[in-house]
Amino acid sequence: MVKDATSKERGLVPAAIDRLFLTHDVITSSDVAREAGVTRQSAHAHLAHLSNVGELIHEGARRSSRYRRRSARAQTYALEGLREDEVWGAEKAALRAIDPEGFDNANVVRIMNFAFTEMVNNAIDHSRGSQVRVRWYLDAQRVSFEVEDDGVGAFTTIREQHALANDLEALAELSKGKQTTDPDRHSGLGIFFTSRMVDRFTLSASQLLWTVDQGRNDVAYGWLSEARVGTLVRVEVRRDTTVTPNQVFAARSNPTTGRLDTTTIHVGLFRTRGGDFISRTEAKRVGSSLEGFDVVELDFTDVHEIGQGFADELFRVWARDNPSTRLVPINANPAILAMIARVDVPRSP
Repeated sequence: MVKDATSKERGLVPAAIDRLFLTHDVITSSDVAREAGVTRQSAHAHLAHLSNVGELIHEGARRSSRYRRRSARAQTYALEGLREDEVWGAEKAALRAIDPEGFDNANVVRIMNFAFTEMVNNAIDHSRGSQVRVRWYLDAQRVSFEVEDDGVGAFTTIREQHALANDLEALAELSKGKQTTDPDRHSGLGIFFTSRMVDRFTLSASQLLWTVDQGRNDVAYGWLSEARVGTLVRVEVRRDTTVTPNQVFAARSNPTTGRLDTTTIHVGLFRTRGGDFISRTEAKRVGSSLEGFDVVELDFTDVHEIGQGFADELFRVWARDNPSTRLVPINANPAILAMIARVDVPRSP
């Protein structure tokens, strides 16, 4: 723990450091201070602590000090002709030599089998780039990896494919699941399931950052200080995780068909102007591409109010037109629940 840091700073500074490393190979205390809104002395104390415990590499001295993440392994692969299973085989063998105990937990291996190969496969098939770089970070608590390509960026690809207005709309669609730019070859479920079986999932492209933090039960998006090239995905898994991919699949899938039939939509991701959800147009955006699900949980965390038009369009009109899909509001405050209750919701057959 960093001495003399307020509890607020202990939360702000690590988050700022994480954001900066999404677009910078090296950072300084001035960068962190500016990003977190703290003093340079406080930022320096946090960076020095991370360097002392081995998470960062310190270069230079005094005002020329710079810090970079300490990776246990980094490797670059040309994308042309690349196969994700071959990459995973090579990486797994190298990691076992570096950290023999790192994969003692079979759950970690199972998660990495799925998550790593899916993220590399996305770079191969969707990035339109020339190379992918993978990095591994190993500490006492976590096994983490990054997959970074030099392509056009995930949100740009989805936005172009689905004729969306901006990257935020692309993120909102991606968060629903089953979104893919190559439906003949992919189900679009790699990111969906990966983000739910790991402890922390981060995807950044262009200037947009999306984080799914299962440890805090939190989903959020934010803006990078500068645009990045390509897509960077970071995945973190606790060494003692009890989660298995099969558990995650089963919780969201039909037990008979194995088909994904349940999804959770974080309504706040569809906020466009910083306000609450009032219009029918906003409701139509939330409801688009949900027709194939049996159950859709609508998570209203951090949404304080919805309008009558929004509620009517989603819970009456959309529900009437899609009788095989059940909309379930969760984490909704009394005002939102009251507005939904006023709508003449179609009864299930």
